[in-house]
Amino acid sequence: MTTRTRETTRLKPHWSSIFENGRGARLYPYLLVMPAILIAIGVVVYPVVSGITSAFYDVTLRTLNSGDMPFVGMRNFERVFADPNFMRASLNTVIWVLLNVVAQLGLGLALALLLHRIVPGIGFFRSGILVPWVVPSVVAVLTWRWMYDPSVGIVNEMLVRLGVINDYHPWLGDTATALYAVTVESIWKGTPFVMLLLLAALQLVPKSILEAASMDGASGWRMLWHVILPQIRVSFAIAAVLTFILTVNNFNAIWLMTEGGPLNSSEILFTLAYKYGFQRFDLGRASAVATMLFVGLVIATTIYLKLIQAKEAD
Repeated sequence: MTTRTRETTRLKPHWSSIFENGRGARLYPYLLVMPAILIAIGVVVYPVVSGITSAFYDVTLRTLNSGDMPFVGMRNFERVFADPNFMRASLNTVIWVLLNVVAQLGLGLALALLLHRIVPGIGFFRSGILVPWVVPSVVAVLTWRWMYDPSVGIVNEMLVRLGVINDYHPWLGDTATALYAVTVESIWKGTPFVMLLLLAALQLVPKSILEAASMDGASGWRMLWHVILPQIRVSFAIAAVLTFILTVNNFNAIWLMTEGGPLNSSEILFTLAYKYGFQRFDLGRASAVATMLFVGLVIATTIYLKLIQAKEAD
């Protein structure tokens, strides 16, 4: 390399030096995250905005083909509320969410208290209980669907042998049991996650507080209600909000096991929106239902973030 070449190379500005001072230094962090921001806008923000916008337009196959999608204001929401299936789906959604949240929190807390004890082999049991949570959702749902089979399902076989029922029962084909049968699968899969959150919270409770309460005579339910639960109240609330969000979004369980049937007995708002959009091709009404679900999830997420801040403040 000649002397002139070395001097020319030395005079060329390096890209990093441009961002060392002045405006370039302030823009450099934003340029680094710009690809991620653009991807988030394309994958998350645009679909959400587009879906909410569609709720106020007449978006069907006819209007999509013609390119003329008139603004209809709140008409899609009025049509949704006028649909008898919407009221049934709303009631089912409330039952679905309440059963899942209450059962998962109760069972999760009970398992966390049991696994919080230091006994030989406790690590094996902790790992084993997490298996339902790590199993892929589709695999879990199809397994339970086979277990509920009215001819060869293991659920019927066990209940008949235990004398609980006299004959095989079509759990997913009966309007009285379909929703509750799917709920059992959802509780089975979601409880380990709640248990993990509460177990982590229990391990952060100072032993000095428990020892002091024990010396004062607290034990059993008194220890749980007056000492342990107040110490993990924020984590418990976070687990409740997360369980609510995950249950509302649990489309696979309902759809793959019953598709909202029989006779809409297990229909929830998520599956109703799917039917509006992909079976009836009424994207306006589908977007209206999805918008209502979105508002509910935004409220739940806001509560979750507030609880996270409260936990960090503690």
